[in-house]
Amino acid sequence: MANRKYQKSKPNNQNSKVATPKKSPINFSKASEKKVSVFEDQKAIKWLIWGGALVTLVFWPSLNDPFNSPKSWILSICAFWLLGWLLFQFRFYFQDRTLKWATISAGAFLLSLGAAWIATDNKYIGMFGEYGRRTGFLSYLSFIIFFLASAYLIRLHRIAILEKTVLFVGLITGLYGFLQHYKIDFVKWNNGYNSVLSTLGNPDFAGAVMAIFLVLNFGIAIEAKHRLWFRAVASFNTVLLLIVIIFSQVRQGLLAAALGIAIIALVWIHQRNKIIAYIGGGLSIIAGFFVIAGMLNAGPLTKYFYKMSVTYRGDYWRAGWRMFVHHPLFGVGLDRYGAYFRQYRDTTQSLRRGPAVVADAAHDVPIQLAATGGIIVFVTFLVMTGFILWRGIVALHKTHGSEQILAAVIFGSWIAYEVQSLISIDNLGIAIWGYILGGAVVGISILPRSNEIKLQKSSLVQPIISSLLALILLILSVLFFKAESAIHTLSTLQVPTAQADRVIYEQYALGPLSYGFKEPTFALTSAQDFVRAGNPTKAISILKGLIADDPRFIEAQNALVGIYEGQKNWSAAISLDQSMAKLDPYDQLILLLLGHDEKNAGNLAAARAVIPLINAFAPNSAEAKQALADFGK
Repeated sequence: MANRKYQKSKPNNQNSKVATPKKSPINFSKASEKKVSVFEDQKAIKWLIWGGALVTLVFWPSLNDPFNSPKSWILSICAFWLLGWLLFQFRFYFQDRTLKWATISAGAFLLSLGAAWIATDNKYIGMFGEYGRRTGFLSYLSFIIFFLASAYLIRLHRIAILEKTVLFVGLITGLYGFLQHYKIDFVKWNNGYNSVLSTLGNPDFAGAVMAIFLVLNFGIAIEAKHRLWFRAVASFNTVLLLIVIIFSQVRQGLLAAALGIAIIALVWIHQRNKIIAYIGGGLSIIAGFFVIAGMLNAGPLTKYFYKMSVTYRGDYWRAGWRMFVHHPLFGVGLDRYGAYFRQYRDTTQSLRRGPAVVADAAHDVPIQLAATGGIIVFVTFLVMTGFILWRGIVALHKTHGSEQILAAVIFGSWIAYEVQSLISIDNLGIAIWGYILGGAVVGISILPRSNEIKLQKSSLVQPIISSLLALILLILSVLFFKAESAIHTLSTLQVPTAQADRVIYEQYALGPLSYGFKEPTFALTSAQDFVRAGNPTKAISILKGLIADDPRFIEAQNALVGIYEGQKNWSAAISLDQSMAKLDPYDQLILLLLGHDEKNAGNLAAARAVIPLINAFAPNSAEAKQALADFGK
């Protein structure tokens, strides 16, 4: 039986009453800057904002994973520099009640993630994340650091650096996507998607992040206090980003942007006529209901908003929910959705797209966190999100005029992120802005009261600690970079025919595993190359190690079955077939493979026994017919 390859699915993927002081709204003018000089740390702000920009913009075409890997390295390096800054600020900023609760909610989320990581069966994946996603504990730790740094640093009167960065990043992502639509790209991508990838590597991700920047640029464009050229660039970006989102065919991007802009527009209208604003808000809710119904294949707007990929997402949501129900305390393990997907998917998904098409994320951030982290992670995430939502409402309530519009822009852009996260994953280039903007929402809700916080003296030790922490992550990133480069080089080589050259080739095959941490995906590739080089013994050793470390690594088991079949070691192949069938109960291809191996081993009765197993869920499949023809009665 010919060995088969698995392919991963990449889809085209109570209101709080706020008690407030009986004071008139405060104007966050330049006159207030003296009162809040405590928050002025230019270096930390630059690491925060430009670090976020780099996470979105940077990719490295010559790497095996050109997008998520470099983004994860930059994310962790910048976050750990900011961690050094935060270590010297926690006690100081804890004097403010809002920042205290922001820190407590974020800390509770982080601690729950830490507990989930300890309970994760594969600590490497739990820490660094599934390859091609990189949303493990380290990334969420980095996100939370960015969130707290943003909450501590960002205030309405110090928003200029954020606006300038947004202008720049929006222009780059929009222009690059625009050029890609017209097939103008300096990188020749091996791309099976829509051509609009921008700097995210996937049209869905590109459309989502551009929706966030569209809201931000729209807010800058309508703000009268900005210089004319600044507003002109923002207006250009707004139109450009809208056009490119349309080019990307990402409807959820349009919906997220529309909702964010609607919040800004309603605040602007409310300042002029409250009745019209209330009517507009009601109409927006009704329109949003019909749009969401249309996206879910119901109602009159179905033909405009429904995409088959939404149906696929429903398959992933159901599997994620089952994981949560069966593992309620700690989930299946951080970023281990893909390892458990086959076991918890249903026959609808398996038969709809074929059993070999699987997913490594739930494509809904709350469901993903519940499935992989359990109830405590899920609840603390909701508490943190609810806290940000509440502070956004407080910010809108306590500001007026241009400051209120600015608060609406930050709040609306964060809402845009949250909306798209309900049908997408925490892609690093997008999620970084969800946490920066979430922190900013908290920060802008804090009124400048000079009598509440004493000034903090600068520390000479802090830059050293920050640099050392960033250096540790830099060294780790260099090791990952070398492994990525080695696996990319290996992919460009052909297996030599001369035996002497094969020895050199085998050294290249071991290259990706020579830098400390061994990425399971790289080890699988190396094992497959050893097979091609005529050294199955080494391949078997690598694959057995992978399976021992992760008994759910079904791709490694499948590769090992292929080797055993080539060696006619039927008993070993059958044992692995049975293991895969338990991990993937709705995969008729595995059952057919088991039947052929049983038949080759001379166990015809055992081979025939797979026929009713296939017919139990896929009686009309090609595999059911093939099993009947090959094994008979």
